[in-house]
Amino acid sequence: MPDFADDTSSELERKAKALMFMALFETVTYVLLFYFWVIAPNDALKAVVGFFHGLVWMAFVAMTVIIRPDIGWTWGYTALVVLTGPVGGVLVWWRLRTTPRERLVPHASPPADR
Repeated sequence: MPDFADDTSSELERKAKALMFMALFETVTYVLLFYFWVIAPNDALKAVVGFFHGLVWMAFVAMTVIIRPDIGWTWGYTALVVLTGPVGGVLVWWRLRTTPRERLVPHASPPADR
């Protein structure tokens, strides 16, 4: 049964979609931080982008840890994507993008006989 009217997606699908966005957003903020730190050093922009990257990274980590048991990821994979910076965000995005929908939709249990 869908949680929202006219919505056929499961809760896990909605979590996965949000995590896909956050994974790419984490990668973008990491690349921006790298740019302002190494390529075109700018202390003010590095501080601002670093602050926002930290917030995005913490949200990405929390979302990854929350979805992990429901989607069947191991703690090893979770540690890999959390600790590898922008590569981890791309790994999560790709894995969720290629995950079949059937894996994200819970199986309905048959009605119990009375």
